[in-house]
Amino acid sequence: MKGKSSKNKNSNFIEEQLRCKAIELYEQNLKVADICSTLDCSRSWFYKWLQRYKTGNEKWFQSESRTPKTIYRGIDPQMEQLIVDTRKQLMASQFYQYGPQAIYYTLEHQGYSPPPIWSIARVLKRNQLTRKKRKGPYIAKGKKYPYTYALCHQMDYAGPRYLSCKARYYFLNLIDCDIHWAQTSVSENKTAENACHKLIQFWKTVGIPDFLQMDNDPAFWGSIKSPTAVGKVIRLCLLLDVTPVFIPQSEPWRNGIIEHFNNTMQNALLKTNYENLEELQKAAEHFDYIHNHNHHYSTQNGMTPSKAFEHYKYPFQLLDSSFEIPKDKIPLETGEIHFIRFVRSNLRFNMFGLSYPMPESAKYEYILGIALVEEHRLIIYKDTEYLTEFPFSLT
Repeated sequence: MKGKSSKNKNSNFIEEQLRCKAIELYEQNLKVADICSTLDCSRSWFYKWLQRYKTGNEKWFQSESRTPKTIYRGIDPQMEQLIVDTRKQLMASQFYQYGPQAIYYTLEHQGYSPPPIWSIARVLKRNQLTRKKRKGPYIAKGKKYPYTYALCHQMDYAGPRYLSCKARYYFLNLIDCDIHWAQTSVSENKTAENACHKLIQFWKTVGIPDFLQMDNDPAFWGSIKSPTAVGKVIRLCLLLDVTPVFIPQSEPWRNGIIEHFNNTMQNALLKTNYENLEELQKAAEHFDYIHNHNHHYSTQNGMTPSKAFEHYKYPFQLLDSSFEIPKDKIPLETGEIHFIRFVRSNLRFNMFGLSYPMPESAKYEYILGIALVEEHRLIIYKDTEYLTEFPFSLT
């Protein structure tokens, strides 16, 4: 027990130093995005400790006790019935969440003082209103994945799906990783042109991110036949100083936020049969509105995306409302493109048909390749350690 206590104290000390360092950088007028990137922390974490710092308490950096301020001995029968009725009401409302957290905030919004979320969960279980448990969480295989990005949006094509009339369609989804503001679009094809239009629409609403993370769909890159010929999505990103990030091949969970949203969105929308794509798009827009204004996220202290939008003073840099995709081919002048890959026993770094030899130290590790557009170089890193580089010219 003594060893465990000592370990906890050391962990707390390191965490407190990190909080103080964040405020020190803030006082030096560094941008919030740069602070989060330097310290590898989230914006919500930073703003939490900034608010504590502004209280003037000398011990603002110390963690507060998590012991409940109110001890609930039991739930009043009327409150229990209210919880049950609210659960059933939310379940009957299209696209709304109906878990313990959603019930808590619904009751609070109605002027009640609801019991803790865990207590609401017990009420649901006692009244047999719970769902079957999902499969256990993903268990990491022991390989470090050190690549996370602040001020990042994620994008993904989902599909194909089919209407009852056999018409094929795809979902193109976008989400802000900080506030979970999302946008769902329906299209007949997976094209770079469509992706660019939806990106512009999203960035006019939420603002321009520092990074756009996506999987290795050819529509996002450009051409498999000619790997160095990048397409409109990359060119649009670089034009607006957004760094494209491509996750490891065949590892969709690295885009976990958008993948989770995909599942939530499809579970809600695909319960209904639609006559045509226009009807489905209207339903998707309605779902987005419900999600952005009513879905609560525990990762942002229970705030909905719209509340987080206001709390974090979004957007940071709004794309001009008159901006359109240039008619002429966008030139490649400057910027970076990031590729994250898992190197296997063949010691090759593969990306869109190109392959580069890796040193032995890269075997069975996640490796980051950064293409420097202006310098025509591809630099390879293992975490922050420089490994090697190659000439890399894009057309």
